[in-house]
Amino acid sequence: MADEPVFDLALSPGHLLHRAQQFAADRFSEATGGVEVTQRQFAVLCAVHAAEGLTQTQLVTATGIDRSTLAELVSRMATKGLLLREKAPGDARANSVRFTDEGRKLYETAIEGAKAADEAILGALPKNKRANFVESLTRISRASELGAEAAKDEAKKAKQAMKAQQKAEEKAAEKAAEKAKKKKKKKK
Repeated sequence: MADEPVFDLALSPGHLLHRAQQFAADRFSEATGGVEVTQRQFAVLCAVHAAEGLTQTQLVTATGIDRSTLAELVSRMATKGLLLREKAPGDARANSVRFTDEGRKLYETAIEGAKAADEAILGALPKNKRANFVESLTRISRASELGAEAAKDEAKKAKQAMKAQQKAEEKAAEKAAEKAKKKKKKKK
């Protein structure tokens, strides 16, 4: 019995992310109230709002939803009259996606609920942990898109750029202080 491997769900990042997703879905559902839109549908609406006419392949990239799920999702949303699919100019195999008036209205109605849901999710954390939480989720998301090694490299480059920016700001502050000091000496 003592030699059995132990796996503690309470410490499993995968399990905790699943639980956090359930929490987020519940907050989204509550905050959007009578609006019939899922988180994934809202993600598609956001991507279409950001750039109407994206192809479904571009929507996959923008939303992180896998290709087959996105194709079915867009199909159902088009059937509901929320989106229009048209052949993309220059590529007869690709569909570009646009809002219908009904889709635009749904987006505009749901956005306040989505913002409230995000606030409720972040409200579960202490204020000083919220930015790091979002940054960590962004890194995980980027790792999914780029692969773990590329995401690490990207994070390392971002950290180096931040350090370089800090050094430049410190150097500029030092120069400004020296200039002020020289100016003060000239006045005496």
